[in-house]
Amino acid sequence: MKKKMLIVGIMMNAAGTERSFLSFAEKIDYNKYEVELLLARREGAFLRLVPTQVKVTEIGEYGEIFTINKSNAFSVIKKLYLRKNPFFALALLPHIINMKRGEPFRTYAAHRIWLALMKKMPMHAGEYDVALAYWGDRTMFYMVDKVRAKKKIAWLHFDYDEPPREDAVYLPYFHKCDKIVTVSKAIENSLAARFPEICEKIETIENFINEREILEKAKEPCNYRDGFFGKVVLSVGRMCAQKGFDLAIPAVGRLFREGENVHYYIIGEGEVAYEAKLRALAAEAGGCVTFLPRTENPYKFMARCDVYLQPSRHEGKPITVEEAKVLDRPLCVTDYKSAREQVVGVKNAVVCEISEAGIYEGIKEILRRI
Repeated sequence: MKKKMLIVGIMMNAAGTERSFLSFAEKIDYNKYEVELLLARREGAFLRLVPTQVKVTEIGEYGEIFTINKSNAFSVIKKLYLRKNPFFALALLPHIINMKRGEPFRTYAAHRIWLALMKKMPMHAGEYDVALAYWGDRTMFYMVDKVRAKKKIAWLHFDYDEPPREDAVYLPYFHKCDKIVTVSKAIENSLAARFPEICEKIETIENFINEREILEKAKEPCNYRDGFFGKVVLSVGRMCAQKGFDLAIPAVGRLFREGENVHYYIIGEGEVAYEAKLRALAAEAGGCVTFLPRTENPYKFMARCDVYLQPSRHEGKPITVEEAKVLDRPLCVTDYKSAREQVVGVKNAVVCEISEAGIYEGIKEILRRI
């Protein structure tokens, strides 16, 4: 009899975690496992790429809280909770007050509010031999509290230290997991040093990527240079502060004003307010920045860039850098925790300071080499 596996996710957007999951799904032995992918919302550009052997289900009404953020939090909480029980606001009030204290209390309070919302969700029906929280901490909290499984595995694609997380919240959940997977040895070492009591549960499994598919898709025609024959710098990622595009645009703009024949392309979508900020910065940079929409095939762009730039403020181990390595692109990456581990063996790679000045110097060094 096959074992039952549940994988808890959020959506199947065209993003790094989702691409990693699709590669992971190709490696599952479906003769041994009956697999269910439970999504907060059954949508996303990559949904159609989920293997046919995987049963895709949806959490339902309360799945919306997995996509809660600063801009939609009040409307989601009002719709799902306060209309049914206005007094629930009293339970959230202490956390809302703590958010006024600034960091790290703001982030701590946001996590505690999310947990309070999640606690009100019903248990997921069914019982499983193994459950995997593949989409990070929110899926881990849900898996631990709302899923019945003999074995529970948390899959962490992030650096635990950035943004700040409250040990008193996370440690009890880590204790309830049978295994904690990180995607980088540097992140594993950092997490083990922070929580020596669970170090035996932690192991590194690097992001799964499909090299054959990347190389094949990279061959597709692409004319995004639009007649530009200078040096192309490319970044791919969700538009949010973590990814550091607001540091990269002024850095490229400075190089451009100094006479470098360089153009910066950014592929991605994300937070509306942050994207507006980036477009304003691009206008100030003087015409050397182009935004391209999120795509299922970023590889045709990667294959034709001169420098792949990862300007992140923090990361686990970004899959886009691994993909750029497959395509043998020169790399400029900021000094997030796993950066130096990630560029070992890369002929043309620079690890730079996480700042506008650092990115400027890093790109300048790479342009000098190539």
